[in-house]
Amino acid sequence: MLPDDPRAAYEPVLEHPHPLTPIAKSWIALVAVGYFILRDAPDILQDTPSGGWGTIAEFWYVPIGLLVAVLAVSLIAGYLTWRFTSFIIDDEQVRIERNFISHRSERIAFTKIQSVDVTQPLVARLLGLAALRVDVGGGGSNASIEYLSRKRAYQLRDYLITRAHGTKATVAASAQTPIGTVFSDASAADRRVVSVPPSRLVASMIVTNSTVVFLIVIAALVVYGIIADQPLAWLSTSFLIPWALAMGAMILNRIRNEWNFVLTMTPDGGLRTASGLTSLTSQTIPRNRVQAVDISQPLLWRIVGWQRVRIDVLGLPTESSSSVPANLLLPVGSAQDVAIVLHALWPNLRLDAIAMRPIPKSARWLRWLDAQTYSWGYDEYVLVASGGLLRKRTSIVPHARVQSVRLRQGVIQRKLRLADVQAHTTPGPVDVVCQHLDETDARALAMSELDRMRAARSRPELSLLSTPPQPDRPPNS
Repeated sequence: MLPDDPRAAYEPVLEHPHPLTPIAKSWIALVAVGYFILRDAPDILQDTPSGGWGTIAEFWYVPIGLLVAVLAVSLIAGYLTWRFTSFIIDDEQVRIERNFISHRSERIAFTKIQSVDVTQPLVARLLGLAALRVDVGGGGSNASIEYLSRKRAYQLRDYLITRAHGTKATVAASAQTPIGTVFSDASAADRRVVSVPPSRLVASMIVTNSTVVFLIVIAALVVYGIIADQPLAWLSTSFLIPWALAMGAMILNRIRNEWNFVLTMTPDGGLRTASGLTSLTSQTIPRNRVQAVDISQPLLWRIVGWQRVRIDVLGLPTESSSSVPANLLLPVGSAQDVAIVLHALWPNLRLDAIAMRPIPKSARWLRWLDAQTYSWGYDEYVLVASGGLLRKRTSIVPHARVQSVRLRQGVIQRKLRLADVQAHTTPGPVDVVCQHLDETDARALAMSELDRMRAARSRPELSLLSTPPQPDRPPNS
């Protein structure tokens, strides 16, 4: 290397995760062993000659010793993993080295980073630690560092996001910017877009279509029991209880993941979600990679005007591997909240100004009860499809994000001269389908959509992001 080579002064500094990492990881093994002990202990004690409490008093050291042994083994394994794990995140490179048992080196180019998330499981959160997860999307493997101090994780997350956006920055300069708080990961420089009160979140989980169906089934079983004069025990145990347990588990899972949900906008114009009851997960949403938006509204939510917003994001998994769904932009909110969120995401979107067209009356042969709810429309920016009775969905896709258009027509639709037009985007929860259009309109929409796709990609002024992000309030608010 020549003396005047600028790389001559570069000396990468290896860092290790936080020293408390083995403790943060060991609790999982303890919980697993404790679960199996509590699960199998009654059966084991039942077969002992001295009875339950007598056996516990005599052999108390067995479960305690087992827990201590498991704790020791997990701590040793965690220490070795920590000792042989190192990383470099500086102004030149992102590299993670793992040399325990086998050697593995991960190098990540700044331009390949799709998003950077920070997760804080319960024990790590109590210890002031956080995990850094770098998502490279596509066929690349995601990289994670467990655990760093919360402050260090926030700083590195902000730095990597800045570099991923193509902005030249240094780690030292990024360390001077304000970092997020403990409970919501929102710094003084971030601007809160919308938040979901816990009371609204819990109420939205109770007031659902599933709850109504559950109550109807209970009422039907009670009436059946009275008329037939038969006990309902067998019905309760074989049908109602599993259903109730499944609903309870679903509600608890959503409360655990979506509690204290906050959507913020960072100084560089990015969106960030943070939520979690026991664990806090912060997820960065790259606005330029959002492919489509889905606004859903169950039947009972229409009474209070609540809606839910999900998105398709290029390069991100459809479901998070840990907790919060990777495609959730708003768990539940009012129409005003939805307008604010959409304006923060796509400032140029004017959803209310799009003229929506109903589907033909002949579609009632296929949609007896809800044909009047279906409509479709477009402007120079987006294509919109809406409809549904029990759950109304409004799907929005920018013309520039449409990858292909499919025209399909079933046997009955052919008899009724109807057809569907589907706009394909990246895989995700959003399915943009204009259903049951007149076949002439459907063909014209499919053919003209190709022209709008080309125009949107070649003309920057048709981008939904061209307006500088100043989403204090939507235009119509």
